[in-house]
This record gives sequence, C-alpha cells and structure tokens, in this order.
Amino acid sequence: MGGGIALSPPIQAARATQLSGLVAVTVLVLSGCIPTFSEDEALTTVRYDLQDNGRIVIEARIDDNGPFDFALDTAASISFVSDAVNERLGLATVPGISASVHGLVASGLFPMARIDRLQIGSEVWADADIVSIPASTPATATLDGILGIDFLRRYAVGFSPQDRVIRLYPPELVSRRAYSGWASVPLKPRLIGEAEEPLYFFAIRIGEQTVPALFDLGAGLNMLNPAAAKYLRLSTSGGRRRPIVSGALETQSMLARLIVEPVTTGSVAWRDEVFLIGDLEVFQTLAYADRPLAILGSGLFNQREFVIDFARSRLLVRTGMAEIELVD
Repeated sequence: MGGGIALSPPIQAARATQLSGLVAVTVLVLSGCIPTFSEDEALTTVRYDLQDNGRIVIEARIDDNGPFDFALDTAASISFVSDAVNERLGLATVPGISASVHGLVASGLFPMARIDRLQIGSEVWADADIVSIPASTPATATLDGILGIDFLRRYAVGFSPQDRVIRLYPPELVSRRAYSGWASVPLKPRLIGEAEEPLYFFAIRIGEQTVPALFDLGAGLNMLNPAAAKYLRLSTSGGRRRPIVSGALETQSMLARLIVEPVTTGSVAWRDEVFLIGDLEVFQTLAYADRPLAILGSGLFNQREFVIDFARSRLLVRTGMAEIELVD
C-alpha cells in the first residue's frame, strides 16, 4: 500500500516535530437548500484512477510536458516529483535549500525543484517549488509525483466515484453553503513541526472508544499504532505472514491485519473496514508514539462521494449511499 508523508518546509536541516493532543469531534447532518454540488461551478474536472494500493491518481502536465501520474495525498504538506521526471525535464533546483521528508517508515533530506507551470485539467499552479524524491523509493515506483496539501488547499476538492472524476471548486463557493443530504465531519488542522501547511485530523469511534485519526488519502488502507490497538483491546497477532506497508521512502512489516467493525464518526458508520497495526516512524513524527492514533486511508473514502472543504476545515460526505449507514 502507499503511504502519505508529512514534510517540513524548505530548510537547511531536519527538525524535530511536535503535535499536541486532539479533541473529540462530532458529525452533524447539515440542512440547506442546496441539494448537491453543481458540476458547472467547478473550475475543472479531471478523471482519476485507483491503483491497486488504493492511491487516487490523476494526470498532470509539467511546463507543457506529460502527462505525468500524480497521486493526491492529504498527509503530505508539500508536493513532490520524482527526480527521474526532474532530470528528464531539466527542472531548476532551488540552490542551497532542502526539505525534510517524514514518511511512514523512514525520513530523509531532499532538494527542491522549481516548476513554472504544473497543470491539472484547466487549472495551473504557477511557480511551484516542490520536493524532488529519488525514483527508487516506494512512493515513486508507479508514480511521477504526489500532490499534497500545498496544492489541494487552493481549492475545495470533490470526489465522485460514480464518474471517477475529481472536481476542483473555488474554496469560497463551497465554504459559504450548507448542503442537504451531506454529513459534515469537522477536520482539525495541525502544523507538524516547522511545516507551512497543516495536516488534518478528526476523531473516530471504534466500538465504544474514541481515538484521533489522521486524514490520509495517500495511504490505501487504514492503520493503528500499537498504543491504539492496546487501548481498543485488539490483538496484534499477525500469524505466520505479516502484512507489508510501503511508505514514501521504505517498507516495513506490520504486526497484524484486522477487520474492524464498526468505525464511526459521529452519525456516520463504516462496516468491515481493514486496519493494519504497526509501530511506524510516522507515529513518532506526529508525536503519537505512545498515544493512540489511527491513520485513515483512501480505502475508507474512495467508494463514497465526498468533498474536502479546506476553507471551513470540514469533510462533506454524501450520506445517501449504500456503503454508509446512519446511526442514531
């Protein structure tokens, strides 16, 4: 599976990260006169593919070259490009500046590349400085790059699994409205270390217990750290063959693979969700090595219609679908 990454801003050396505790949040079903999101009001609409590891992948053009395959990752505070693409296009390297990349299972320090035009559909990200990652890493094995929060927060991002498209909306268009038939999950933004862009968390309930969760579309499956497994009284016995997780930079075996039921956020419940349990470096990066934390990947969302409203820090989930059960 692919893992999301947390990145620091351009720096001269890696820095330690700190993250304070999270507060519990609830889900509210909003009422309003707007029944759905208008396709005509989107700035652009692009098709996406789902890789076998669950990553959501779209095509992008770099300085009028391509297309190139980029995954969308809400746990990457900075976007990155494979250095194979960097070398092919002769992208300019920002001299004397590096970025610290904190992956699921490893960390590293890498140079920055400057892109004049990164185009997704009809939308253009001009003068983008993104991290250049070696092509030999797990994250770039089947990808040309990752679009992180620094790109995604420019929009309200809508996902439609029925049409297999992503729509980029003006942030103010979505933020000023309430939508009937959609559940609103409050997202809590947190800056990790010296990062200039936040990562987003919300609370989930597994059984009767509540744990904080990182919203990570770059991860194909869901994960729990050992502290969360102990808190939830889940077995970490993985049998003879332990599952393997691939992060941005390395791979690591996990302790167990479990089916957890139910997983709820306020009034929305998911059934039969797969979780991996492991002691990954990312939990230390997030300052949750010894405290319960979940990572919720794209597998929890890629069969549901949802919109990320960054302006109001909320995740809007369409509730009129068979995969989602409303609970009293």
